Order: sequence, then structure tokens, then C-alpha cells
Amino acid sequence: MKYENLKKFIISTKASKSTIYRFYKKNEDLFAETSLRSGKRMFPADHARYFDSEIMFDENKALRQENQSMRNLIDCLADKQSLQHTFWQMDWSFFFTVAYKTDRNKTSCFKQMHGLYDYLNQKHGASTEIRLFFTTEPFQNRKACHNHFVVYVDDKKLHEQIVTDIHDYFNYDRTDVSIYDRYKAGLFYMSKEGLSGEDWDFISNSTNSTGDEN
Repeated sequence: MKYENLKKFIISTKASKSTIYRFYKKNEDLFAETSLRSGKRMFPADHARYFDSEIMFDENKALRQENQSMRNLIDCLADKQSLQHTFWQMDWSFFFTVAYKTDRNKTSCFKQMHGLYDYLNQKHGASTEIRLFFTTEPFQNRKACHNHFVVYVDDKKLHEQIVTDIHDYFNYDRTDVSIYDRYKAGLFYMSKEGLSGEDWDFISNSTNSTGDEN
């Protein structure tokens, strides 16, 4: 952990000495992380964020969103007959978001997702189980849609290649990917408005995969 003396910490935090010590008096757990060296108090450099209102606002916003996601998770798990509950019970590998460069309506997004699945299944479907669940959502600021989707690839040796293939498939678009975390409630975020028509689909090759035969 990087430490700063009081003079440098005042510059980092843009706070006065009295403000800094009042803060630590109220937060004894954080004060315990400071250090006394040669009679001088040293402060962890990353504590400076506690004095930045914008950073704290962003962190609090993220915590509120995470708490809301957990509430959604609990509510959806209570309904054991829902599709959300069924999907949550499944294993998934990655969570993706695709924002298209060109404006696409729901029909176009639906075709893009099926095209992606066909592309992955053609390349890897003979050797591994692949399944994909996607939803289509409108943007708030323009008349176009984007996709959220989760993908499962049974053969972990193919994970890196699959991610590369997906990025290549959407090479003109913006894609965000993360390891799927079932406790982040991503599936329930995806289906928060309900599932109907071209808004979503679930595709799997589990009936024709030969990955378990070798």
C-alpha cells in the first residue's frame, strides 16, 4: 500500500489538516489503516477518494444499483416457475452487451443474435455444447435497439477463442464482455421488462453436440 505524509495528503485530498483529522476521528477503522513512521503520521494514498465527492457519488450509485439487482434477484428466485428462475439455474460462461454502430430495430437485432449463434455453432458446435440467451432493448436516447446476451460454452479450452470470435463477428460494433456472475442478477436485468416476441430467444445445440461422446 502506498502512503503519503500529511503535506502530500493535503494536496491529494484538497482538504485542510483539521478536515482530515476530523474525518479519521469519525472513521476509526480507516484511521487504523494509517501508519506512524518516525513520529509522523502517514496516510494511505487511496484514502484520498473519500474526500472526493464525485468519486463517492459514483461509488454510492454503483452500490445502489447492486442492491437493486440483488432485490430483483431475490424477487425473481421466489417465482420458481418463471423463465428467469429456469435460466438462473443454468451454467453460463460470459455476459455480453452489443451496441450496434448502425441503427437496428428489434427484427434486425433478432437476426443478428441468431446469426451469431449459427456462426459459433458452425465453428465449434461439433465439439462442445453452446447455448445463448439474448434480449433486445431500445436505447433511451435514439430510435434503435441493442442486445444483452449470455453464452455458455461447455469446453473451457474454447472460452478465449469464443470471446475472440464474438468480437470478430461484431467488429464494427461496440461489445462489452465480462465473466458471468450469477449473483450479479444479469439475467434478471436482461428480462426486467418481461419476455415476449422478438424481444428475446434461447438457442442451444445440447441435443446435437458430440462433446460428451469423446
